[in-house]
Amino acid sequence: MHNATFPNPFLPALMTGKELATTMRYSDVTSAFRAWLKHLGIKPVPGRHDIYDPRHVRHQLDVAQGILQTGLSAPAPTLMTKTEERRARRGA
Repeated sequence: MHNATFPNPFLPALMTGKELATTMRYSDVTSAFRAWLKHLGIKPVPGRHDIYDPRHVRHQLDVAQGILQTGLSAPAPTLMTKTEERRARRGA
């Protein structure tokens, strides 16, 4: 069982597009790499166009490989910025 309070020591906190491309065996951030990201639904951290959360990437890869099932009734969790979290708590 995975405990969310203990981060995975093998995943960096955040990574750049170039680091992600290299990790996924692409030569650089190319149009093919961007198409692959779009196809899998991998999106950058909100407000940062070239920074990715490795946990989100891993989740999307697990979904693509069929390791995790996503139900049509329950959407995948989205990452919220601190400002969005405050607005949601205030009801704005």
